[in-house]
Amino acid sequence: MARLSAHAGSGVRALFSPAAKRRLPEGRVRQGLYVFSLSTAVYHLVSQSVFYAPLDLHLAVHLCAVLAMTFLLFGTAGRGRLAIPVLDIVLVVLCLVAGFYFLGSLDRLLQRALVITPLSPPDVLMAGLLLLLTFEGARRTVGLPFVLIMGSFILLMYFGPYLPGIWAHRGISAVDIIDLTVWTRLQGIWGIPLRMSATLIALFVIFGKLVQYSGLTRLFTAVCQALAGGARGGPAKIAVVGSALVGSVTAGPVTNMLMTGSLTIPMMKEVGYKPHYAGAVEAAASTGASIVPPIMTGIVFIMAELTGTPYVRIMLLAVIPAILYYTCLLLQVHFQAVHTGMRGSGRRTDFFAVRREVLLRGHLLLPVVVLVALLIKGYYPAMAVLWAIPVVPLAAALRRDTRMGLRLVLQALAEAAQELVRVAPVCALSGIVIVALFQTGLGSTFSHIVSSLAGQSLLLLAVMGAVACLVLGTGVPPTPAYLVTVLIVAPLMVKSGIPVVVAHFFALYYANIAFITPPIAVGALVAAGISGAGFWPTSVVAVRLAAVGFAIPIAFVYRPALLLFGGPLDVLWALAACVVLAVCLASAFEGWMLRRLPFPARLLLVGAGLALIPPHAVANVIALAVVVAVVVLQLRERVPGAADEPGLK
Repeated sequence: MARLSAHAGSGVRALFSPAAKRRLPEGRVRQGLYVFSLSTAVYHLVSQSVFYAPLDLHLAVHLCAVLAMTFLLFGTAGRGRLAIPVLDIVLVVLCLVAGFYFLGSLDRLLQRALVITPLSPPDVLMAGLLLLLTFEGARRTVGLPFVLIMGSFILLMYFGPYLPGIWAHRGISAVDIIDLTVWTRLQGIWGIPLRMSATLIALFVIFGKLVQYSGLTRLFTAVCQALAGGARGGPAKIAVVGSALVGSVTAGPVTNMLMTGSLTIPMMKEVGYKPHYAGAVEAAASTGASIVPPIMTGIVFIMAELTGTPYVRIMLLAVIPAILYYTCLLLQVHFQAVHTGMRGSGRRTDFFAVRREVLLRGHLLLPVVVLVALLIKGYYPAMAVLWAIPVVPLAAALRRDTRMGLRLVLQALAEAAQELVRVAPVCALSGIVIVALFQTGLGSTFSHIVSSLAGQSLLLLAVMGAVACLVLGTGVPPTPAYLVTVLIVAPLMVKSGIPVVVAHFFALYYANIAFITPPIAVGALVAAGISGAGFWPTSVVAVRLAAVGFAIPIAFVYRPALLLFGGPLDVLWALAACVVLAVCLASAFEGWMLRRLPFPARLLLVGAGLALIPPHAVANVIALAVVVAVVVLQLRERVPGAADEPGLK
């Protein structure tokens, strides 16, 4: 019976999890995939620099090429002599057929933007086919939950007359849904999210992959190891800081975990961290890299584009929240090390090793410096990235031991194109959300209901917005998750008087945290695979470690000064309150401050920390008094030999 239950559980998890990445054997198929991936990457570079492809053409090539790669990369293994199953080969062919059909229909697409004409049966068939291919591509790369959420928006359009109460509308026919989502120029699957994927995201992924292959990530890791390697819990602190630095310039948290986690997780386990805790540290640290300036895995460029805010300002706004997130994370891994009795190696910080690494590999920072400098100077993000991309191999060539050969550069380009399979289908389907909310009026209905329920309560508004972000961001990488959630949540918050940039940061944080939030928690799944631990223990601890990431966005709503809205005193007070909040949460969740914390004290610290979120004078004074009282009790009861305390389970 237990075996049957376990089998059923694994079957359900397999149904909702993304498809496995296929390992192709050496041979013509693998070489063909390499050539196709490389061609796709080169096309994206050339079409944005040497000649500017018409936007409609560029979007069709981007989506169909990436979908074809999706069915080549993800799925079950082939049988017999076939490296890829026949079904997937057919799907690849259908992607290419659909791509050529839409490329041949660009003139009619432009004409239909002026004069709406009925769709022919082949138009309906090919549009429906492309829509199904996109859904299947998203299912394979990010899992079924996201596909179900996006599919529900199509059902909402079709079954409008049957919806209850104020949700009801006149409904949209199947043909009109296909017209609105596929055949309407620059809308539906061709909307803003896919345009971001085809331009900014694609170029940044190429830049991040080249930076990874240049060896810059090794510089970050080596410097962190020299600075913190000998401290108590040093490997965990290396994982936190190293993942923040590495992840900011790479393509996303999964890549970050695979790169840094393969080094830091075994180190953490070796010094005494339990496998699930080590995996959770890496998951929380890598996922948080999307909020680390100056690059924020490319999200900073997208936010600047959507909000009309200069890149430099967004980069500055992100500094304080990122410091709070990683301060809490560092405190928790330190408290865990103290609580479980770990000992540092006693080795002092090796500044000589830091200087040596900087001298040997410091030139690899040049592309990042160029990118940031161009953005500060006012260059459009896509143009700045295009200038920074060729700087990567040129900077690496300054020293013989870091030089990138042509083969390595081409390999990086091919792998960068393959990274897009996790982004393009998701972004394409995200455009359906805009169509559904606009055409049915459900967006206004949702906004009205939330506003009515929240009333004048910022807390209720923030909580409902957070839940919406966590649901919509389920199983989706942070960049497309941000694009999905911001379409629904940001307008709602702006309507309530919250500044646009604050609303976007709110959506970004919760979309980011959704990547490690159960029951899907793709980030925790990857980290658990590296650490050899169970999924649920890893996921639960990852959420605990990222707890301050759930509180900070609520603080944005109450204290916009965290994002530099207000005077210097407002900013300093908001920062001080949230630093105390981070300390309270870190101590409460790890059960340690100066010594072991009893359970009532942990509850008091959680309450005190949460009471510091709103700028309410009485609540803040009481919260600070509680924190001071706990600290005083800790000082009075502190005893030597903390390392002898038993560890947490």
